[in-house]
Amino acid sequence: MKNWILIPMLILFAVLWMSQVHGQTKVLPPGDLYDAGIDLFYKGKYEEAIATFTKLIQTFPTSNLVSYSYHMIGQCYLKMGKYEEAITQFEFYQKTYPEGDRFKSSEQGIQVAKEKLKEKALLSSPGKRIKRRICAQIFFFDGKGLDQVEKKIKALKDSGVDTLILRVFQNKGDRMYKFATPRHEEGVYFKTDHAPVVDDVLGKMTEIAHRNGLEIFAWMTTRYANYGSDGRPELRCKSYNFETKKLEMARGFNLFHPEVIKRLEGLFRDLGRVPIDGILFQDDLILKHNEDFSAEASKGFFKEFGYSPHPDLFYIDPYKSESGKYYVKAYSDKFLVWANWKNRCLMDVAKRLMAAARESNPRLEFGINLYYETVLNGSNAVAWFSQTLQEAQRIGFDYYAIMAYHRQTMHELNMERKKAIDLMAEVAQKAVKSIGDPSQVMMKVQVLDWKRYEVIPAKEVETLLDGILSEGEVSLAFVPYIDQFPLPSLKRKWVSQ
Repeated sequence: MKNWILIPMLILFAVLWMSQVHGQTKVLPPGDLYDAGIDLFYKGKYEEAIATFTKLIQTFPTSNLVSYSYHMIGQCYLKMGKYEEAITQFEFYQKTYPEGDRFKSSEQGIQVAKEKLKEKALLSSPGKRIKRRICAQIFFFDGKGLDQVEKKIKALKDSGVDTLILRVFQNKGDRMYKFATPRHEEGVYFKTDHAPVVDDVLGKMTEIAHRNGLEIFAWMTTRYANYGSDGRPELRCKSYNFETKKLEMARGFNLFHPEVIKRLEGLFRDLGRVPIDGILFQDDLILKHNEDFSAEASKGFFKEFGYSPHPDLFYIDPYKSESGKYYVKAYSDKFLVWANWKNRCLMDVAKRLMAAARESNPRLEFGINLYYETVLNGSNAVAWFSQTLQEAQRIGFDYYAIMAYHRQTMHELNMERKKAIDLMAEVAQKAVKSIGDPSQVMMKVQVLDWKRYEVIPAKEVETLLDGILSEGEVSLAFVPYIDQFPLPSLKRKWVSQ
């Protein structure tokens, strides 16, 4: 590379300039500086580690630890996923220290970085074909043993399903899989050190699915993956209570806290080690209009915009409805800046978690749950959920799973059934127009009315499918999988006879 020396020299220049601006400070001996950098590296604080190694290089240019520091800066870039910078740094080391005892390690670092760049190019290639999927989303398998579960999976295959979306998390109070041997009330169903493990069954389920010709997506939480962290209030999201006019702890993680991100990255990295085919982000990767006022989020917003997020700046005429819920008549312009900033930050978190999972399995595909309002009305979606389709597309998911739950919409909006069904067809139309490839649009079709707890008639679902599929061969996900719904009767809708 022509400018292989550019990045190290820029780093040194920046450090020299900063030292002149801030004056003289007490400097640690080179050995202590190097040890501090190594400690930061193993704690995952790579940017701080780079700053520490750079300080050693600038302050003690004749130390025998300088060459090691250059090498470690390359390792930091490699861990951060900055592969081009890593290659430049390792090549600088090799040219400067051809006899150095980190030469072989630098060569390995270059090879790893080049492979990662190839994988990244492959995954982001415009020519990559996205498979159209017909999915069954599994909340609960009513089978006491894996042999019974396998029979149900075979039946789903015969029904025209090619992908299982399997719940791999357990919330306290929810039904557990009968075939599991629970060790905790909440947690996950795969091996990890970053959350309580209810039972390590995902690998077995994946093997059964693959044996029967089905692929499997792990359906996983993010914000609500705060299993076992009840004693850590600093890791929790903060919300504004309109009645008390005070901030209080809200449900779920504070995604602006570095410790939370590190934990989630570890969780997704471990999930990627199971031979699954993809991951679906649960619909908890959102922030409601009165979340997150945490200290970390406020600090990040202030750094970018120069003022702190505060309820007094955002909400115009909050009021209490007859139902007891609080609403606002309007939002200020500053609120919209904040909501869009939260949206961008959430998608950046998704990007980091995808990268962590792909460290274990580069060929994983990803889907994200989106509310139907996100497609129909972007201004409402960003205000209510800090979610927009445009930001999700910026990250580049393989599937955009739109929760087109017509019965739920009927109940919430007091809407006639036909209007709700027509609305979902409109959602499909707008999603396909925006996303382009119909296969990437995964329309989630409700087959159980969970408010009335009744199976939705097949004829009603068929009418819904007619409207959705008139917009193209979109992917489908039937939610939730239940034995009682006659899925085989609808197979002709997506399988040529």
